[in-house]
Amino acid sequence: MRHLLIFALSLSLTVSLSAKKKGAPPMTSGAPGDRTCHTSKCHAGNEINSGGAEISIQGLPKVYKPNEIYDITLSLQQKGAKTFGFVATVADEEGNGQGTLVSLESQPTQLIPDTKTKKRTSRRYLSHTQKGIKSAKKGESQAWTFQWQAPDEAASSSSFYFAFNAGNGNKKKTGDYIYTREVTVAPPKK
Repeated sequence: MRHLLIFALSLSLTVSLSAKKKGAPPMTSGAPGDRTCHTSKCHAGNEINSGGAEISIQGLPKVYKPNEIYDITLSLQQKGAKTFGFVATVADEEGNGQGTLVSLESQPTQLIPDTKTKKRTSRRYLSHTQKGIKSAKKGESQAWTFQWQAPDEAASSSSFYFAFNAGNGNKKKTGDYIYTREVTVAPPKK
């Protein structure tokens, strides 16, 4: 009986950790046609955008230059939160993927494999890693930095869609806050 209990506990821990290693589920950024972790019920208990978090999105230009690479840094503060996460994507005015998201090796971010989304959308998604969910200090996320390479041609605006999670760390689906943000970057004038 004791061996069975130890096996069940280790299996439970493995499943819990592997879920966090995968980052946010694909297509949960709040972009048109996407869900969020709130609507898919993996984090629930509070209305979306209701917790009063301070969200920082740094590095996006007002007007992008074709092929230019931009460093984007995200972070959030939520009183009492112990774990944090995010998912991001970029779309043109038609909702198609725009530019290239790049996960930096030194950062706790990762690209979600497009094998999970390519049948449904041309957008790519970037999220936190397991290391990236840990709080820098209570109530503050780590800073997540990644890059975006603007498209070759400046044909349309680019809309960045972000969904953030500020979790209470109880390993249950309840009591967490989900936030969404959209930032649109204009193409250069012709």
